[in-house]
This record gives sequence, structure tokens and C-alpha cells, in this order.
Amino acid sequence: MTRVCVIGAGAVGLSTALCIKSQYPSLSLTIIADRFLDATTSDGAGGLFRPDDRFVPGIDKSILSIGAEAGISQVSGYQLFNDPRPDPSYKDIVYNFRYLTKNELTTFPDHYKYGYFCTTFYVDTRKYMKYLTKQLLEKEVTFTKKKINSLDELVGSYDIVLNCTGFGAREICNDNLIRPIRGQMIRVRAPWIKHFYYTDDNCYMIPNHETIVLGGTRQLDDDNIRVDLNDKDGIWQRCLRLCPSLAQAEILWDWAGLRPNREPIRVEIETIKHGNKKLLVVHNYGHGGNGISLSWGTAVDATRLFSSLLLTIDSQNKQVTSKL
Repeated sequence: MTRVCVIGAGAVGLSTALCIKSQYPSLSLTIIADRFLDATTSDGAGGLFRPDDRFVPGIDKSILSIGAEAGISQVSGYQLFNDPRPDPSYKDIVYNFRYLTKNELTTFPDHYKYGYFCTTFYVDTRKYMKYLTKQLLEKEVTFTKKKINSLDELVGSYDIVLNCTGFGAREICNDNLIRPIRGQMIRVRAPWIKHFYYTDDNCYMIPNHETIVLGGTRQLDDDNIRVDLNDKDGIWQRCLRLCPSLAQAEILWDWAGLRPNREPIRVEIETIKHGNKKLLVVHNYGHGGNGISLSWGTAVDATRLFSSLLLTIDSQNKQVTSKL
């Protein structure tokens, strides 16, 4: 039997594992990671579906059918900008997209001159990660807590590895194209806020099932993972200016972490040779601040690549058997 593992247990790793296991139910699959659930970068994601315009997104809208247990729901809101800009790539994918009127813009701080309203969906990442983990456990996927420092460590133990290590791939793959984009956010309880708000000057508010995500920062090449009090105050003041009622919100917790940015995202096959042995690797990492939005799409792509490798291995095994 082909030996397979996924390394990395963020949203990308779990989605990739679930996609593969759903397609190959009898496959023995192991997930190896040194961090799980709320210890991963995915825990700090705002979870709003609005990929950067350099991506052409695709979304399976049936994802809404898994609903409350997975922490997924529709949400409407406003995106605000200081200057006009091209329409987003996801304009025809989200619902109810329309431009804001001059009258609507007057309800926001006056430096915002342009914006649009739409209905999209959010993912409450703490619920979603637990949901994915539950699905994988029910499919008898094995979870192993271990830090992998090099892909060479897996040669001989596995035939195919799905590398979903995010920022960790910079060390594991010696990939200098990965750059950290530091993010920081605040979780609060403010159930009266029903819309999301997203601006071009590092301010966002995203309702989840039980909390509101306030952010944020996008600090390129800053690898500080501690909560910075100056950044926290900046986030709070920007959000408060946009929505003064936040003054009554209950602050729950802070988060800071590193988005694994790579241009382009790496979804490709590599063969690792170590002595007289080799390891087939499908890379799936480098999503930056779009990990939740793009996780299932790149999981599908990675699964296609995995399937091609599996067919190759099966064909080689049949040739060996026929010779015997």
C-alpha cells in the first residue's frame, strides 16, 4: 500500500488531507505537525472570503451547506477605499455586489471616497478547524505531533508527502521566496455588529458566530509573533473611528502571527532524492493572507497532482508484479 502523509495542520493541510481522503477512502493517511488547532496560523485568520485581486478565486458555494458546525455563514458588508480602483476579481462570485452611493459614503469617515457592498461568507476558524479535524478522525486519519525540519526525514517512511507547512516551508524547503507578513488582530464580543467592514488603510471588522475579528496589520518581512501594544492600540482606534459603538465591546483575546506569503503560491510536484531512495512531494503552501479563501481550491489542485503520482506508482507496481 502506498504510504502517504500530509505535513502541516493549518487550514490548507487539513483541507488537503480531507480532499484526498474523500477521494481515496481506503488510503492510509497520516497528518504530521508540531502545532494543531488554535496553535496554528489559521486560528488568527479573519476568515472573510475576499481574496487579493492577484488571485482569480473559485468557490464551491455548497460549502454553505455544512453551516453552523463548521462555523461558516453568509455575511454582508462594506469595503471602503480612499481612491477608486478596478473591480475585484471576485465581483461575479459573491452575491449582491454593488457600488456605494455618495449618500452611503457620508455615513463613514470622510476620507473614504469609494467603496462597494456585497454578500459573501465568513469562516469562524476555530469552529472550522475543529470541524475539519473531526471529519478526518471519523475517516480514520492518523494525527502525529512532530516537528519536521527537512523533507529528507520522511524519505523511506513515506512514498508521497503533501507539504502544507506554510511559513515553515521556508526552512523545510529552503525556499527564500517565502516572506512573512505579520498580522495582528483583536477578538471582541459585540453581537450588535452584523455587517463586515474592510478598508484600504488596515482596518477590518468581521463578524463570526460569537465574536468579531478586529484588525489589522500587514507588516512585510516582520517576524515578530508577540502582540505589540502599539499595534493593538492602532487597530482599536481605527476600528473605533469606523464604528464608535465598539467602545461598549468586550475584549476577549489578542493574536499575532505570520502569514506565509509567496509569489506565486507553490502547488507543484517535486522529487526528493536521498541516497538511493526518493520521495514524491506535492507542495501546497505560500497562501499569504488568503489561506482560508484559497485553501479548498488549492487542496483540489494538490489532490489532482497527488492522483497523478498515485497512478504512476500503481503502474510501476503492476509492472514489477508482472515481471515476477
